Amino acid sequence: MMSPRPVHPWQPPRSEYAVLWHGCTETDKDNIEANGIQLQSCRGWTDFGQGFYTMTRKSQAIKWAWIVYYRWRSKNNPQQQNRPVILRFRLRRYSTAKPRSPFDRGLDGLRSLHFVRGDFDNEDYWSFVQHCRQSPRGGPPRNHLCPHDWYEMVAGPVAARWDDRAVLPDADQFSFHPGGIDLLNARIKHGMGAGKTRGNQASYSWEPLV
Repeated sequence: MMSPRPVHPWQPPRSEYAVLWHGCTETDKDNIEANGIQLQSCRGWTDFGQGFYTMTRKSQAIKWAWIVYYRWRSKNNPQQQNRPVILRFRLRRYSTAKPRSPFDRGLDGLRSLHFVRGDFDNEDYWSFVQHCRQSPRGGPPRNHLCPHDWYEMVAGPVAARWDDRAVLPDADQFSFHPGGIDLLNARIKHGMGAGKTRGNQASYSWEPLV
């Protein structure tokens, strides 16, 4: 019987969870908590296709929350009660041994695409972004080439000016699509609790910015 591979002391332990952030308005948050994330309500013509986008950096989610808020304010009565907020999701990196529900599934169980670099010459990344960004206006937003459900999550750099092939430095995004949304909704449900069950804010929580 072979002995287990030794663990070198310089190797850090693997983190069991990944923390992702989403910026929106309080009205959006209330709808998400009441009805779950509805993919048809998500913006189209985005970097990785129509999906629910989260950030690895809290500061980037804060910036996006203010952008969304001012977009809302430009189209609504500013006297209406609404404010920018950020949502925090703590997702499993690895599924449990025998996942029984979306809550037990991890990011490793999703059909996913991962882009590491957003360099000007990275044709794979920029052709993907260009295709999703240039979906025909007036038609439904599209994902990349294949049927809409061929990926459940995409991870990669945030395109700052996609037509110039420029990305935001030190910022990554995770977009969730059909199938991947279930993981987020499970965290929301667990974070809020139901009936006599108290919620666990380690799974999901939110913060107001004003």
